[in-house]
Amino acid sequence: MRDIIFRIILSLFKLKKKYYIDFSQFGEEKVLLNILQRISSKKKLNNTYIDIGGFDPIKFSNTYKLYQKNWSGLIIEPNKDKAKNWKKIRPRDHIVNSAVVEKNYKEKNLRIFFDKKNSAMATAYPVSNVEKLNYYDSSVVKFNEIMSICKSKYGNPSFLNIDIEGNEDKILMELKDINFIIPIICAEIFLDEKKMQYSVFNYKDLPAIMFLEEIGYYLVNINGPSLIFCHKDYWIPYSKL
Repeated sequence: MRDIIFRIILSLFKLKKKYYIDFSQFGEEKVLLNILQRISSKKKLNNTYIDIGGFDPIKFSNTYKLYQKNWSGLIIEPNKDKAKNWKKIRPRDHIVNSAVVEKNYKEKNLRIFFDKKNSAMATAYPVSNVEKLNYYDSSVVKFNEIMSICKSKYGNPSFLNIDIEGNEDKILMELKDINFIIPIICAEIFLDEKKMQYSVFNYKDLPAIMFLEEIGYYLVNINGPSLIFCHKDYWIPYSKL
């Protein structure tokens, strides 16, 4: 009888347990929070992010959990339909309805291709079947302009998230032109299947990865196609008890 009562009480406690909801697509959120928690124990961070390719204020977001923890920042999303309700859900964020391009880009617009309306896979850099895709033209904003907007509204960011389904490598290269350190970066980068690159060890040969290493970043985690980097001046290694 006691065992039955104990099991009933235990089940009631389990029902009250708060389940953790991960809003990111590949578990990036938990890794980021772990790194940030360890950094903040040693260094003061500005609770500001830049999210390039925001897509949705909640779904697949690497910044929503941060927002819940009193962060805020700049959201870059060229699709106005995706961003139209952002302010209702995350009013502290500032939305830029443009596509981010590198400083050498000369055109005023960028064509964005998609297979389904408001798809997470919309891209300006499709690899096949372009003639079968729908598209819209977006205004553009350069990476250095994004940094200036963020600095004027929030200060320097502590976290940069880039997920634009292509061209992430060129955008990352523009970090050489800023005069401050962004402690943590998460970027979606795919290996080249045409060269049969399927191992995470192949990432070390990519120009963007080599560049980030040269300017002081460690590649500290890989979540699916999302690579998480931390600058050496902020990185606190995992340790054993």
